[in-house]
Amino acid sequence: MNSKNNKGFTLVELLVVIGILGILSAALFPAITGAMLRANMASVAARGKDIYVAIIGANTEREPLGLGNVWPKTEKTTDDTEDINGIGYSSSSDYFEKLYDGKNAGTDKHSPFVTGFDYSKLAGAGVPASSTAGGELKADNNMWTIAANIRDEMEDIIPILITRNVDCSTLYANLTTVPPSTEKITFKTMSPFSNKGFVMVRKGGGTFSNQAKYSTIRVIYNSQTFKTTVEGDSGGATKLDLTYLSPDKAEKPK
Repeated sequence: MNSKNNKGFTLVELLVVIGILGILSAALFPAITGAMLRANMASVAARGKDIYVAIIGANTEREPLGLGNVWPKTEKTTDDTEDINGIGYSSSSDYFEKLYDGKNAGTDKHSPFVTGFDYSKLAGAGVPASSTAGGELKADNNMWTIAANIRDEMEDIIPILITRNVDCSTLYANLTTVPPSTEKITFKTMSPFSNKGFVMVRKGGGTFSNQAKYSTIRVIYNSQTFKTTVEGDSGGATKLDLTYLSPDKAEKPK
């Protein structure tokens, strides 16, 4: 009489297989997480570039009309509260809401100051999208810090858009000597990217993504020197200083 051999895995064999799978998973995990980080950075960089292009496009349209640019400022320059150029801002969320004309979104009065920008450009990589297409923009739904008081004569190397997980008080307003190779910026433990890396857009329009381990001052400013303050006859700054507007507050660079 024939009998079938129904013998399966023994407990030892099963443990060996599980152990091998665990080793393989541990070996592949850094590569997988690194690939996901780079993919998220690329997506965020594309959003940042879209915002930059929208603002530059609006500035180009406004210049021949005698209207000021739409870069944010930290102090009111005119009494015209309807035009974005005359208003002072203390956060990027207030600025982006005005840029998109969020209060009038969905109505016949909706008139954004730029083309190709909406609240979707502010979300991603762990930052949730706004639950509404317009209205008040909450800091939780905004992943960008933006430079305020930008002027044409400033160097193209300066970061003007940077993900909110960077503490912009550790950036610089002036570098008169080549920056040290070891000094690093400080990160906030928040999305996107937490303390793993960041994305920024420079004044010249170039996007730059980097991991935290390479986030030194020298790398960020590409070993260049620059100055953003304007010295007047009295020796003091005659124009508003470079300031970074995070989603909920203003941060002054060194």
